[in-house]
This record gives sequence, C-alpha cells and structure tokens, in this order.
Amino acid sequence: MMKHRLAVAANILNKVNLPSISTEVMRLQDESLRPAPDVVVIAECISRNPKLLTKFLAVASFVHQKEITTAREAVSLLGTKGVFSVFFSSAVEFTFQSFGDDALIVNHAIKIATAMGELSNFCPEVKSSDAYLFGLLFNVGYIVLNRYDPKSYKECYIASLRHPSTAQEKELKLYDTTSSYIGVYVAKKWRVKNSIYSGILFQQDNVKRCPKGENIAFELVNLLSIARLVVVETEDSSYVTEEVREMAMASMHTMKISNKEFMRAQRSVKKFTKDLASFPDDFMEELKD
Repeated sequence: MMKHRLAVAANILNKVNLPSISTEVMRLQDESLRPAPDVVVIAECISRNPKLLTKFLAVASFVHQKEITTAREAVSLLGTKGVFSVFFSSAVEFTFQSFGDDALIVNHAIKIATAMGELSNFCPEVKSSDAYLFGLLFNVGYIVLNRYDPKSYKECYIASLRHPSTAQEKELKLYDTTSSYIGVYVAKKWRVKNSIYSGILFQQDNVKRCPKGENIAFELVNLLSIARLVVVETEDSSYVTEEVREMAMASMHTMKISNKEFMRAQRSVKKFTKDLASFPDDFMEELKD
C-alpha cells in the first residue's frame, strides 16, 4: 500500500513545476559532506547570492541566538555541518517567497519553523537547525497539491490546521496519496537528511522514540504538535480546536516542555515573523466549522 501511495505521490510531483534549490545550496552541501570541508569554500558559496545571504544571516542569528553578520562568522559558530541546514532553510524560504499563491502555506510554515527552533532549545536530542528545517518542510506537500489541484487541496489543508488527525483520510480520498508522501519526494529531491524526511513521512503516525537516538522523527513530530498551538494562538485563537490543544498538551508532557517555554516560543514567533501576513479574512471564513 505504501509503495502504491508513494508512486501516486511521485506522479503528482512530476506534473508540478516545483522550483529548484539554488546551485549555491548544492555546492555547499557537496562541500559540507567532505571529510574535511573547506571553510573558505563554504563561506564563498554562502556569499555568492547577496539576497539569499541576507536571509541566511537572519535565520542563522535566530538559530544561534546571537547576531551573525558574515558568512565566515556563521561557519565558525554553527560548524561546517550545521551551517548547511541553516543555509538550506534560508534557501527554502527564499525560493518560495516569490510564488504568491503559495505565500499562505509558506508563511505558516515559517512560523511553525520559528516555534520549533525555539522549542528545540529545551530538547537536547534535536538541533535547532534541524527543527527549523523540518518546520519549513513538514507541509511542503501542500504547495505541490496547491499547484496540482488548486480548487480541492484547500479542504485538506484546512483539515491539517484544525483537525490534523482527519487530514490524511481526506487526502487519500481525493488523491489516493498524502501530502506527507509528496513531501518525502520533495525532501529527497533536495537531498535533505534522512531524519528530516522520516519526520515528514510519519508526522500523522504514532511514532516511537528511537532508543539509540539514530532518528529524531519522534521528537520532531511532538515539537510540531506543540508548535501548531503556539502559532495558532499568536495568529488568531478563534480557529484553534480542542484537538490541536489536546495534541499540544500531550506533547508538552512527553517532551517536558513547560508553560514558560511555550510562552517563550510564542514571543519568538511574534518577534521574528511579525512581518508575515496571517490568514486573510476570506480564508478564515472557510476555517469555521
């Protein structure tokens, strides 16, 4: 069954014009995977695209909790491995921001990523850069579905916001696959690390903690549940549901995230995403039961 649904997901993705990640990202990834990455080469890759560099420095400063002003400083503070996840995150934001119809999904994802990046500071198993990247990509399948079927995808997307447990069933009924399966192919196409796309694939499942810490899907999925409530309460709590609240409370207990830490994540979302538009009024009307 999974094989069939993955095949359907791949077919949908092949029919959609998905933007490519910049060549600077691919060059940076290749260099970062070398046994002894060259710091100079990495800094040059980052600096080649001035607009992307600005976005990168902003994300790097948030993730590291300290102002970072140059590519060399970022490499020094984040390390040659960590800097790639942050640069990739910046590139994802930068790539999709130019597509107006996708702005709604992207803005929400950036807010989720910001919340997850903050919450991960209290989860030693997860790097902030990985939590942020997962937050950006967990719903990338909806960008594909929006381009593939702009009239019908919204029913599923609204379900994912209000009643996450029902979204997968709606997607299977409409498309014979899910946004998660599509998201996995996007992540693999962009060569995202296994632990990230495992979280995308299993975000609707009852994931178990990996005893040896070799996969962080369990941690990412639980941080996502908390981040959903963080974001909805910073945008407009009128569309929060009991399901979203209960899932967040259960995950806070599981991850030992306190109310104080929850409120800190809310402050970060308000501070760092204040310029991003929330759901427009006409969309909010559709969110009502």
